Amino acid sequence: MGRYLFLTTFIVAIILLTIDGTISQVSDTLEKETPSFLGISLFVGVSIMFIVTSFVLIRMIKSSMSTFANSSMRMIIMNRTMLVTQLALIGILVALLLQIIFLSQYYTLSLILATAVTTISATVVTVISALILFEWYRYNRSSYVVLIFAVTFALLAYTLIYIGIDDLYNLILKNQIITPKSEVTYASDTYVGTGNIQDILRNIYEFVATLTFILFIAGSAIMLRHYSAKLGRIKFWTLTILPLVYISTTLIDTFELYVPKSDTEKFNYYVYTSLSGTVAGLLLGFLFWAISRAMRPNKSVANYLTFCAYGFVLQSVATVGSVSAASYPPFGYATLSMNVLSLYMIILGLYSTAISISQDIRLRKHIKNLTLSDSGFLSTIGEAQMEKSVQSKASELENVVIEQRKELEKKTGIESSVQEQDIKGYLLEVLQEVDKYKSSK
Repeated sequence: MGRYLFLTTFIVAIILLTIDGTISQVSDTLEKETPSFLGISLFVGVSIMFIVTSFVLIRMIKSSMSTFANSSMRMIIMNRTMLVTQLALIGILVALLLQIIFLSQYYTLSLILATAVTTISATVVTVISALILFEWYRYNRSSYVVLIFAVTFALLAYTLIYIGIDDLYNLILKNQIITPKSEVTYASDTYVGTGNIQDILRNIYEFVATLTFILFIAGSAIMLRHYSAKLGRIKFWTLTILPLVYISTTLIDTFELYVPKSDTEKFNYYVYTSLSGTVAGLLLGFLFWAISRAMRPNKSVANYLTFCAYGFVLQSVATVGSVSAASYPPFGYATLSMNVLSLYMIILGLYSTAISISQDIRLRKHIKNLTLSDSGFLSTIGEAQMEKSVQSKASELENVVIEQRKELEKKTGIESSVQEQDIKGYLLEVLQEVDKYKSSK
C-alpha cells in the first residue's frame, strides 16, 4: 500500500472511530437514532473500517518493525498477544454484526468477552512494556527518559485494569439480550460519590489518568528535544505545550467546576469531554509526526517517530470508546478494540526511538572523549585546517560507529540514529568548544 493511500485510509479510520467513540458516550440521548437504518449502517461502516485498518496496521508493523518485534521473548509475547487479540475482537465483531443484521438483537456476552479480552491483553502489553523499559534503564542509568516511560506504562496498567473491571461490572448487570427497545443507561447516571472505596478508587483513577498523560508529554519532550533544532525550537515547544493546555480542560469535570443542567447542556458537555482526550492525543501525535518529517533523511528514526504518532492518535481515540452502556447497536466497540494495537505501536515507537537516541548520546560522549584525548590532533588544528581535519577524524570514527551499530542491532534489533553527517557535526561542535577554550587562555 502506497504512503498516501495508507495515510488516507488512516485519516478516514480516525474520523469514523472518533464518531463511533463519541456516540458511545451520548447514546442515551440518541436512542431513536442509533437503532435506525442510518444508525445501523453507520455501525456496519465503522466495523468494516476497523477490520480493514487492523489488518493494514498489522501489515505495516510486520514490514517495518519485524526485526525489533521479534528481538526478545518479551517482544514476541507482546506481538503475539496483539495479533491474537485483534483476531479475537474481529471474530466477536463479526458475530455481533450477524446477530444484529439477522436477529435484530445481540447477546451482552459478546461485549463482556470483548471487554475482558481487551482489558487482559492491554494490561499484558503495558506491564511487559514497563518491565522492558525498567530493564533498559538498569542497563543504561543515564537514560532518564526511559525511566519516565517505564513509570508511565506502569501507571497506565492501573487505569486499564480499573476501567476494564468497572465496565465488566456494569455489563454483567445488563440484560442478557439487547434489542432496539432496550434502555441505554450509564453507570454515571446512578453514581453518587459517598467517600466509600468505590469513590476513592474512582478519584485515584482520574488522578492517575491525568498524571499518565502528563508523563507521556514530559517524556516525549525530553526525548525529542534532541531533535528540536531540526523542527524549530519555537514550533517544537508550542506543539509540546498545546496538548497539556488542552488536557487541562478536563479538570473542569474533576473539580466539578461546571455541572450541566439541561439535556442539551449535558449532550454538548459529554461530546466535548469525549473529544478533549482525542484532541490532546492528536496534538501529541502531530508532534511526533512533525519531527519524523524533519528526520526524513534518517529513515530509521523517522519510522520510529511515525509509529509513535500513529500509536498516540489511535490510543487517544481508543480511550474514548466504551461499550458499558450496551447501546443498540453497540457503538464504541471499534474504538475500544483499537486499545491493544495502539499501545503496541506506541511501545514499539517509543522504545526504538529512546534506545536510538540513547545510542546517539553515548556516541557523542565517545567522540568528545576521543577528540579531547588526541592532543596532537588538537595542537595542530587551525582555522584553515578545520574542515580537512574534521573530514579526516570523522572517517577515522566511522568504523567505531559501524561497530556500535552492529552491537545495538544485535541486542535490540534497532538501527542507530547516527548518520555520517552527524558524526562530522558532533566533531565540529567539540572542536569549536576547544577552539573557544584555547582563545580564552
